[in-house]
Amino acid sequence: MDAVEAEISKLPKSTIIAHLAGTLSIPKEERRKKQLLLKRVIADAPEHVIHTLRSAATQHEQEKVERRGRKRKRPEETILPNKVARLERESAEREEEAGVTNDAADFLEVPSTDELHDIYAAFHRATGNDAVATRTCGVCARECSVKEDSVQSVKLTDIPNAARLRPKKSHPQHQLTNDMLLERTAMHHVGAYIAVDVCGQCIGDLRKPGHKPPHYSLANQLWIGECPWVLQWLTFPEQLLIALLYPRVYVFKLFPKRSGGVRDVSSLQNAMRGNVCTYDHNIDAISAMVDGNLMPHRPTVLASLISITFVGVGNLPRNWLRSTFHVRHHAVQEALQWLKINNPKYYGAIEISSERLQSLPEDDVPVEISSVIRQSDNVSIIDQESEGYVPVDNEEAHHATATDALFTHRNVMPADVVPLQVSGTIDMEMSSITAHEMMAWGLTNLWEEGREGAYAVRHGDQPISDFGRARRNSQDVGELTTQKETNFFERAYPCLFPYGEGGIERHQEVNVDFADHIKWTLRYHDRQFRKHETYAFVCFGILQRRQALGSARIQMQRKTFQRDARLLSTITVDKMQQAQEEEERHSPISDPAIRLLRQHLYSTAGRVVGTDQSRYQLRSQIWATSIMYNPPSLWITINPCNLHDPIAQVFAGEHIDMDKFVKTMGPTKDVRAHNIAADPYAAAKFFHFMIRSIIQMLFGIRATPHQVLRTKGVFGTVNAYFGVVESQGR
Repeated sequence: MDAVEAEISKLPKSTIIAHLAGTLSIPKEERRKKQLLLKRVIADAPEHVIHTLRSAATQHEQEKVERRGRKRKRPEETILPNKVARLERESAEREEEAGVTNDAADFLEVPSTDELHDIYAAFHRATGNDAVATRTCGVCARECSVKEDSVQSVKLTDIPNAARLRPKKSHPQHQLTNDMLLERTAMHHVGAYIAVDVCGQCIGDLRKPGHKPPHYSLANQLWIGECPWVLQWLTFPEQLLIALLYPRVYVFKLFPKRSGGVRDVSSLQNAMRGNVCTYDHNIDAISAMVDGNLMPHRPTVLASLISITFVGVGNLPRNWLRSTFHVRHHAVQEALQWLKINNPKYYGAIEISSERLQSLPEDDVPVEISSVIRQSDNVSIIDQESEGYVPVDNEEAHHATATDALFTHRNVMPADVVPLQVSGTIDMEMSSITAHEMMAWGLTNLWEEGREGAYAVRHGDQPISDFGRARRNSQDVGELTTQKETNFFERAYPCLFPYGEGGIERHQEVNVDFADHIKWTLRYHDRQFRKHETYAFVCFGILQRRQALGSARIQMQRKTFQRDARLLSTITVDKMQQAQEEEERHSPISDPAIRLLRQHLYSTAGRVVGTDQSRYQLRSQIWATSIMYNPPSLWITINPCNLHDPIAQVFAGEHIDMDKFVKTMGPTKDVRAHNIAADPYAAAKFFHFMIRSIIQMLFGIRATPHQVLRTKGVFGTVNAYFGVVESQGR
């Protein structure tokens, strides 16, 4: 590029075309690309036109310098009227400099063969080994993408501000390396030195001035410790027998369509409906339950916590029931003995009675579970639960539909057998759940003078608070130290927090938000959190409820405010109780004031993730996009298949060379299905990864925090798109 061309290139493309109007005819292809336009101007434009363009370029640069100089000298009152125009002008200039166009002549223009080849090559690179490679960060112990999280290998001696990685509170199980609390699986040898992989966020936090640990570092009270095998292999009922809290959550399986043969239910995915309410076990009673003082006969607590509904004709296969709900007294004993020694914060005071443990089954389903199974032969509800418009894979097209089972199983069962878990209120909107119904989740067991009632273990009168850390300066907390504070998740999930450390929303030197901490646990390197049967559902339920309660408002229109305010002021406790009884009978609410209150509160559900009202708000965005760019020209459904795509298997932990992929190598169909069912986080990660890669590489749209960049894709140049995710209950 010569000096004249470089000088003229400072002008926006639209300005150059305007100066050439009536003087030089410019083909459509040259109008689209600035480089071709400049070459045409230098080659064919008259001398006076080139002189005019050079003068305009000089003036354009002077105006830019003047604008920068006036930026801080303008009075505040004169900024706002010109701010929109200035931002639009600067945005247009950035787009033109980046080669982004919005020319109507590009509409429905088909890319050439060479352009398609380049697009497909870019998509291939975006899904290769480098794009899907992950490493464990030694500072935060998260599984990080090497590319997206900028993971780098750093020598231990080169870690900046290493003193900030020393935990303020020590633990006997801490393994410090050079006085730093690091994840040892992230360390490796580089010649004669030891290096550790560190993600870009952690190394950036360490380089910042200050004395506090990085946000997600293990030294920031996030250390959990390695979970021993005696806790890892516990079945679901065995976990209930040792937990101090139990979050009641509705979990079931999603059966793919199938009409014959059998299916291994370990390849079926979990889902949840309803929300979570947690009750505190009576500590004396649960101690008695495991040590034999008050319950010498049966583990009756399981009957109050587990409810099973069997949908299908015939008898429930005993093998399936045993694989999920069997209890082994030696497994419970070993787990409690380990917790008593290594988790004194919560289990140091318990007493374990071998006599009571011997009353548990040696390796069988307790009668307390098998006796509460309910059966329904209405198999039509299976089809109703799984209706949708997403087409079924051709390989599975000859299969019928089934739905809903609980947790992960390894035994084969007939396709017409559908086990369900019913232990919660089914209402994703949280708008029809009554207060009485919420309290009815709990048990109503008796506890009088140490004698056994209907059940020997009961929960407290009120649900446990799951609203996070208490304020240090509040009157309720007083002078409690971190050693005396109890944590909701540490008590509910001893198998995930074996040492009673690292619970969500503990008091940390650098506070970690609830949602951010949940994401941290799901990315924890050993994948124990993402594979747990109920953990993800409990976290999502608590997050949903916090959003609902945090956004509860009464919204009224100005024109009806006086009338509605007078009507709402007539609401009394008696009227609320009457409305509660009517809701329980599934009858219409008779009081007009209560109906009005419910109408005003209904709109707050739009602030809650996962509700229908939150999706209704997308309508205005769709209308706005259509008004701006006209109605959509193309409607497509993208349904990535996580059962057969090798990228999903890589995210689930399989080692597959994506650059030299051979479809005959790798896990079998059944193993692939089991991997996805056992790791729902990997399935979700695969979905978002594929959708992002398709939109960016194949469609040519890349969204940044400030603008949307468009390049030619397989459909040509796309002006805009609007994408939503179909809810399939998974």
